[in-house]
Amino acid sequence: MAGLRGPYKLPERMRTMQEIYKLIIDGYPYNKIMQQLQISERTFYRYLDAIFANDRRLLSENVTDDEFLNQMAICKDRLLEQRRDLMEMIKEPEVDNDTKIKAHHLGAEIAAAVFRIYESGPGLLSQRHAFPRTSLTGPGTTGTRLVLKKKTITEEELDELEEKQQEAWLTRVDDPEEEE
Repeated sequence: MAGLRGPYKLPERMRTMQEIYKLIIDGYPYNKIMQQLQISERTFYRYLDAIFANDRRLLSENVTDDEFLNQMAICKDRLLEQRRDLMEMIKEPEVDNDTKIKAHHLGAEIAAAVFRIYESGPGLLSQRHAFPRTSLTGPGTTGTRLVLKKKTITEEELDELEEKQQEAWLTRVDDPEEEE
């Protein structure tokens, strides 16, 4: 009966989820957390989803678009300030070459992070205003995507269509509306 799930195991699951959350905050990588708590990858990600589901819901309900944009700008400014500090540190004569190289690499990573803010920010914002899922929207899309099916037209149908278009054109040419 060890494999059965039920409400009686809820306190154990809650403790495990609290421990996962604490270890994430402490900076442990996911694989180390799974090893330490001796849980499978599938269970870990199921718990992780449950842990952050409430946070995602609260954020989506309480954070306005303006606040989201403000936080993106603050994050970008902080990252750029850290990058400036790094670049200033590199100019110091007592800094060894190895440290300078590492600082340049870190500066490049910070620049890439700022780029990702610019690149993914609008997409994240648009996800907050995604269209409801209908037959016109595809899974995972944030906008309307219309899928048209191809129809094969026979030569006869094509000739018929051309004749109708030609008749309509001739009718318009023969009966022009007179403007006075």
